[in-house]
Amino acid sequence: MNPKDLRVVKTKRALSESLLNLLENKPFSSITVNMICEEALVHRTTFYKHFFDKYDLLSYLLHNLTQDYFDKDVRERIKQPFQSIAIFIDFPINKISEKQKHDAKFFETATSIFIDKLREDIENNRDKIEIDSDIPISLVARVFEASIQAMGEWNHVDNCYNINNESGGKLSLEKLDEIFNKLVNIKIKEDI
Repeated sequence: MNPKDLRVVKTKRALSESLLNLLENKPFSSITVNMICEEALVHRTTFYKHFFDKYDLLSYLLHNLTQDYFDKDVRERIKQPFQSIAIFIDFPINKISEKQKHDAKFFETATSIFIDKLREDIENNRDKIEIDSDIPISLVARVFEASIQAMGEWNHVDNCYNINNESGGKLSLEKLDEIFNKLVNIKIKEDI
């Protein structure tokens, strides 16, 4: 099956839009392949020609929703990770996150997919990153993604810090980026 075939593209688009619509109204754990197919007006056998299961479709959907972020210049993604994420990813994700906030399976799957993509992105851009030769790029990638994940959880969950914020509450994206760059000192080569 040719992935550039217009029929394949249209079918995958219909299925991913169907899943996105369902995610705005139902928890991911309650969504079935039948529901996705009915919403997309696609037969189940056609679904399974393109995807293994709903998790595979979710991965495809999230890949498409995050593509603009990963197309952005690596310097901006590394130096301003939270601002970059907010610009390119938050809008489509915010539409579904309210409905999914109590669905642990959705957040576990979505976080895992995004974190894997972050790690892969750092490793793919190793030629643009200055690191000591004795530090493996895979470790740099893990520290980068783990720091983003930890700070994101800290900012959303704890809600109890007073860094220039007397009343507590979430920090600005700029402040998160500033703290991130103090914690994780990844340098970008200037000649890229």
